[in-house]
Amino acid sequence: MCAAYLLGIDAGTTVIKSTLFDLEGREMAGAAHDSSFLTPHPGWAESDMHTVWQAVKDTVRQTLARAAVAPEQVVAIGVTGQGDGTWLIDRAGKPVRPAILWSDGRTAELVQEFWRSGVGREVFQITGTALNTCNQAVHLRWLQEHEPDTLNRTAAVLRAKDWIFLCLTGVVSTDATDASHTYFAVRTQTPDARILSLLGVEAWQHAIPPAPRPAELKAPLLASVAVELGLRAGAPVVAGPFDVAASALGVGAALPGDACSVLGTAGVHQVMVDTPVFEPADIGYNMCHAPQGVMIRLLPTMTSTQNLQWFAREFYAPEWAAAHESGANIWDALERIAAEEPFGARGVLYHPYLDPAGERAPFISSAARAQFSGLSAYHTRATLLRAVYEGVALSVLDCYETMGAPVTALRLAGGGARSPLWAQMLADALAAPVIVAEGAEYGARGAVMNAAVAMGLYASYAEAVAHMVRPARTYEPAPGNRQRYLTLLELYRAEREAMMQVWELRQVRGTHL
Repeated sequence: MCAAYLLGIDAGTTVIKSTLFDLEGREMAGAAHDSSFLTPHPGWAESDMHTVWQAVKDTVRQTLARAAVAPEQVVAIGVTGQGDGTWLIDRAGKPVRPAILWSDGRTAELVQEFWRSGVGREVFQITGTALNTCNQAVHLRWLQEHEPDTLNRTAAVLRAKDWIFLCLTGVVSTDATDASHTYFAVRTQTPDARILSLLGVEAWQHAIPPAPRPAELKAPLLASVAVELGLRAGAPVVAGPFDVAASALGVGAALPGDACSVLGTAGVHQVMVDTPVFEPADIGYNMCHAPQGVMIRLLPTMTSTQNLQWFAREFYAPEWAAAHESGANIWDALERIAAEEPFGARGVLYHPYLDPAGERAPFISSAARAQFSGLSAYHTRATLLRAVYEGVALSVLDCYETMGAPVTALRLAGGGARSPLWAQMLADALAAPVIVAEGAEYGARGAVMNAAVAMGLYASYAEAVAHMVRPARTYEPAPGNRQRYLTLLELYRAEREAMMQVWELRQVRGTHL
């Protein structure tokens, strides 16, 4: 009997990945393609939808070639991708315009007006999710005001994974994990027309697809696409959950009380709950998880590992180039440098608000900007590197302290999970073990776990977790270190509060992007 495999596709913000798994969740082969994005204006972030689909096709073909498996051995395909954002198609299923990504900042003034008018608070009371520049419904309002012809040509409003699912199957859809935090009344977990009315975009309700649970969203692979990819025509394709929930599932966070942080382009800090959580008010998200009856309360920062990538590119450019030339791992080298610097980065503090759209958790401000403070002539780039690591760790701690949810163990996902230094910092800051699962492609694993449940390969998500997720490393907290981080957090928060008025003044005067 031939071995059976599951193919996971993850259409991320910066990287498109395909990974082949066996039924025990082991990564057999994979491929990745950088996902370039467009910036037609400062602060905007878009993607060419055709380019994204081409990257998916390339990575699938490369993965299958590396694995050398027969088409009939791939028993199901799971699809996930970046959340939020706006991917528009016409009646022929073709893109109407480039996708507006979740990281796009063009709606900043609109979001501010919604909060000033009280609409933001009303929406939060329905959805349990705070309006921010990532919100798809807010993107629709912006398009209605600035590109009405675009919406007039739009037949459906999708997100990243929905676009890939459409290309694979010809089916227009979305799922509950993506739609719930934008269009659902969170208490009933069903669509609520009041949301569109409050935001003034009720005219486009017809373009928002139904949103079933992720395990219900399956369709056969188109024959023409199967030929292109080297897969079996009619192979089952299952869409969802989107990458936040998929990554949580992929590291085993599936039951109420579980906690998971995704250290990727964004930082996503989440606790699994059985009922919506509305405190603190007007901050963060409540959304459906893949397992029925489980919800996710999360605070998502705009940036996470992007801070380290930016710093390495700008301050360690010669080392970056040399590592690229020799094939060395620049990240391991930088981690060793940062680890040699003392706790507290010799008095330097870094706030990781690097995205031009500002910050969305644990506070909302389109004016927020990254900054170093406490610099003197005694400091070196190694000191600043350490401060970047600590600043990202403090942003994680800031989110969990704001949620007030006790973290008894933290499961770590995203590219940052590969960093022992960050994992140990978080274990110390939270005074809780940090668990890193085996493998690296947690979003794709979550997608194929969902596909396995949808196809009846496993009877439940709990069974899928038991078979497909294994811990690789556990970092135990060092006694006494939590208080040191809490003391540092107090200063981190005080500096942020002091800067709010300055950031807003800079925004008003147009002196920053």
